[in-house]
Amino acid sequence: MRIPGLGRRRRPELPAEVAQGLGVGGERVLAWAELAGGGVVAATVEGLRVRTPQGRLARRPWTEVDRAVWDEDSGTLAVWWVASRVPTALEVGRETFLPEVVHERLRSSIVLTREVPVGGGRTVYVSLRKAADGTLSTRTLPPRGVRLDDPEIAARVRRAEAELRDEAGAAGG
Repeated sequence: MRIPGLGRRRRPELPAEVAQGLGVGGERVLAWAELAGGGVVAATVEGLRVRTPQGRLARRPWTEVDRAVWDEDSGTLAVWWVASRVPTALEVGRETFLPEVVHERLRSSIVLTREVPVGGGRTVYVSLRKAADGTLSTRTLPPRGVRLDDPEIAARVRRAEAELRDEAGAAGG
């Protein structure tokens, strides 16, 4: 039985030479797309792999992707990496499942989050993230002007990290 429209956006397998150029040998590619102007991006179980039109290679696990925003009008996926305020713009067009896969993988890497008030109406966000191999790590996102090396703020963040690990059953890890 054929369902009309099903598979319309299905891409062929990532060509072997492109996979080699991205360094995804042995990784399961969930979605991929060619970039406008050259280059390619692939979402794997382990992370996001990008070869920019300028030839630069980025291989980041999902735990290092802070957020991603899809702009359907331009066919561009903007990706913010952890500890970076400037996004990487990936112009992939509209005929790809890449934005959905990135959204799903990013969400699945976030185990728990906690908001830590630090005064002045500002909040530090602490998240417990899970890598593809099951390893847990914490990520801390302070607002501008908040110093994580301030002893009081550092103590609050450490307490939030411990609470998240305890809640996830991973105390001390």
